[in-house]
Amino acid sequence: MDWSLVFSQNNGILLPLWGILIKLFGAILIGVIGFFLSKGMGKAAKHIIQSIELKKQFKKAGIRFNPETMAENVVKYLGYLGTFIIALNYLGITPVILNIIFVGILIVVILTLFLSLKDFVPNVISGIHLISINKLKKGDQIKIGDVSGKVSEISLTETTLLDNGNKIIIPNSTVMKEQITIKSKKK
Repeated sequence: MDWSLVFSQNNGILLPLWGILIKLFGAILIGVIGFFLSKGMGKAAKHIIQSIELKKQFKKAGIRFNPETMAENVVKYLGYLGTFIIALNYLGITPVILNIIFVGILIVVILTLFLSLKDFVPNVISGIHLISINKLKKGDQIKIGDVSGKVSEISLTETTLLDNGNKIIIPNSTVMKEQITIKSKKK
């Protein structure tokens, strides 16, 4: 048997096989590194959300929602998806269609999140600010714009006033934008 044919660059079998094995090993290495990086980035996202104590604010507002777990999972799974695409690209088998589908899905997810949270986020941020500065308290008689009443509740997303038995709900972003007159209590 002529071994030079097995190892030759033009007609050989082992050199192309060796190149495929190196590519496969590289893709597996990318997958393992991406897996651990994605898990780490997910944990970091969870700690960031924990540091701003968003869960406490949701709980105080009576909303059962775990933002830490959601942030961790979203970041982690997006990392997994990105790692998978990078590993396929390294192998040279990522078709253009897969990239187009990925970008399309990413755009749909981002638009959905943006549209669903465009009113919610400003109200939550305003609610956190209202609760933390503690200038408005339950029982205060206030006037916001054209509306006046007694503060019955300040939640994460809205402030509730009572006026002659009527319940008036004002989004916290509106409370932060409008001029507020707090009527002094008579002693």
